[in-house]
This record gives sequence, C-alpha cells and structure tokens, in this order.
Amino acid sequence: MPNYDIIPLALDLLEYTIQRVKVKEAEYKRVQGYVMENGRLVERVLYEKLKDDGKPHFPKSQTFRLCARLEDCAADILEKCISADGRFFETEYEERLRDLDVVVVKCDTMLQYINLSFKKGYISGDQCHYWAEMVRPVKQKAFNWRRNDGTRAAALREAKAAQELAQMAQMAQQIAEAMQRSP
Repeated sequence: MPNYDIIPLALDLLEYTIQRVKVKEAEYKRVQGYVMENGRLVERVLYEKLKDDGKPHFPKSQTFRLCARLEDCAADILEKCISADGRFFETEYEERLRDLDVVVVKCDTMLQYINLSFKKGYISGDQCHYWAEMVRPVKQKAFNWRRNDGTRAAALREAKAAQELAQMAQMAQQIAEAMQRSP
C-alpha cells in the first residue's frame, strides 16, 4: 500500500533544501569614516558589514557542486516518490520497486552530503541534525513501503509463474494429443 504521507514529507525536504543551500552573500553599507594615513587623519568611504543571522552558510564556490547535488537529491526523492505512487501495482510492480529503491539510495546519499556539509563547516550542528531529521522519515517510509510492496510482488511473481507453468502444461498436453491423432 502506498504511503500517501511520504509525498508531503519529500516536498518539505525539497523546500528546506532549497532554502538551506541558497547562497547568502554578506551585505555591506557605505559609511564615511576617518583613517590614519601617513600620520594624518583622512576621510574615506568605508563599508560596514550589516548584521547577519550568525549561522554558517554555503560559500558561493559550492553553488554548483555540493549545493546542486543536495538540491538534485531532494528533487529526485520527490520525483521518485510521486512516480512510485502513480504506478499501478498489479501491472507495474517492478517499476514501483525500482523507484522506491532509488528513493532509499538518494536518501542515504543526501544524508552523506549533509554530513559532509557539517564537517566542512557549511552548516551548524543544529542545522545538520534538523536537516537529517527531515530526511530520515522519508527514507523510513520509503523503506517500509518497499518492504511491503516487495512481499506483495513476490506473491504476484509466484502467481504469474504458476499461471505460465499451467499454460505450458496445457500446451504440452495439446501437442501430445495432436501427435497421437496424427498417424
């Protein structure tokens, strides 16, 4: 049975990831100030850093590397959750299971990227914990959904194999009957 609450969780994860990886440049304000030059007080234009939130942010150099990978992982997770939910289980169970496998792998990958971001100092410990706690329920629900559907798929595979075996037995019987009738 599909977990309908996995899609809103995956969407929340994508929204938070986009907000978290947004590069924030420091803002400066022009101010007039006096500085000492050659023993004389001279008026110069200086720049004062405006107050920021005090939290670490991803540097601009990571915009197309780590930030892009984190965002891609979150988008892929949402995409594959929607894809798995949209598949009709009785006829597309293999595709659904593959989609759910991708979700679990992408969640693991994203957790590793989050951990790397923390180790590099791009996010704080609290941000790392919060972000990881957004990934874990998605991964757990996808894993449970995959396990339940895997059990159902095994039953469908067995039924399909039994049906094919019965068809082959019927065909073999028809061939044997046809061979007995012909001289």
